[in-house]
Amino acid sequence: MQFRPRRHRHLQRRDLEVNGDAVSLTCLCEGEKGVIANAFGGYGLTRRLAEMGLTPGVEVTLLRKCPFRGPLEVEVRGVSLALGYGVASKVFVKPLKVKPNG
Repeated sequence: MQFRPRRHRHLQRRDLEVNGDAVSLTCLCEGEKGVIANAFGGYGLTRRLAEMGLTPGVEVTLLRKCPFRGPLEVEVRGVSLALGYGVASKVFVKPLKVKPNG
């Protein structure tokens, strides 16, 4: 019995649409900042993210990551938001370079 190979069309589409320097929000470390590039999801998810203020071009700061794929706390426009791991994995950001002091 042979199985058909799985085709991950959604992953291939993401790779084409996301620039090489954009990473998922879950890949940032605590305290790191980034600018939202885009979000992948259905109409309902993108609308909910936009209502929370997570739109392209907005700067976000990752405040806290819970262990074992728990929720993430981010700061957007001076407001702290908690996002589930699944939702946060669909938000792609361009990490900002940290400028050294002095």
